[in-house]
Amino acid sequence: MARVLSRAGVKIGVESVAGTYEAPSQVLKLESVVVPEIEFDKVEIPNFSFFGGAKDVVTLADWGQAKLQIKTSLYKNLDFYENLFKICNLKSVRNPVGEDEDLVSKTFSPDTHSSATASMDLALPDRLFKIQGAKSDFKLSGKVGEKINAEFNISGAYVDRVIENQNITDVGAGEALLIRRLGGMTLNGTPVNLSEFSFEMGNKISFSKFTNIGEFYMSDYEPKLTLKMRLEAGASDGFDEFKAGSAMSFVAEFKDSEAKTIFKLEIPRAKLSEQPKFEDSDGIFVIERTFMAVSDKGDDNFTLTYFA
Repeated sequence: MARVLSRAGVKIGVESVAGTYEAPSQVLKLESVVVPEIEFDKVEIPNFSFFGGAKDVVTLADWGQAKLQIKTSLYKNLDFYENLFKICNLKSVRNPVGEDEDLVSKTFSPDTHSSATASMDLALPDRLFKIQGAKSDFKLSGKVGEKINAEFNISGAYVDRVIENQNITDVGAGEALLIRRLGGMTLNGTPVNLSEFSFEMGNKISFSKFTNIGEFYMSDYEPKLTLKMRLEAGASDGFDEFKAGSAMSFVAEFKDSEAKTIFKLEIPRAKLSEQPKFEDSDGIFVIERTFMAVSDKGDDNFTLTYFA
């Protein structure tokens, strides 16, 4: 018997009818192997007869659930992310509005009630897994002098598995955005000296079962920002803001090699949700602050803007 190399390819396509499989065509750029994780319901049937070990289990294959963890980088190519952003319940506003005009920017923001779902294919060298009705969460993170990581944790309904040789395709990568200098990150308009950051939308993906359907949907989201920054002599360490429950505005600009802003993350009301944590970093103090991106009027917790 031949071995199967740990190679994988993933395709995605937004469904015209939510929760109905349509063969996807867009190839995702992967930076690590995606492992199929398929789970079926099971019912344990106890048996207290004279003999021990008589318990039985029945598997229900009616509502298979699939999970995929997509790890990639933040590239200049918006095409890599638009379908993924849609199933993260993010809506977009184009500038200018007309599709026949050259794109200047596109702003993404939360959309609690979005019904957008995707079909996905996970191809291994000798088999294909089909998934429908997929929803996702996303996370951006990085350290100074390194690339910005983008992670999507996807949940969907298992459709089928086909055993046959697969043609795993790749897509050419554009420029990966690096954290060169963090002068573009500010709190209340003041530049801060950060060593690393992470932002996650915190989507709560729920699954409901009915006789004819198994459906994934976003029941809530809790956007969280974590900053690790140098403790400046005599400056704020965050405790006063934490005690007062005050909110701050946060802006991060991610630039390309020509110092042009490609993505801009804005959080109008970042509120400390945990007490600041001190750490020793090569002989100096750094402090970690964790914020919740709180809303003011509905889905206005944050915006992520792409500049063409």
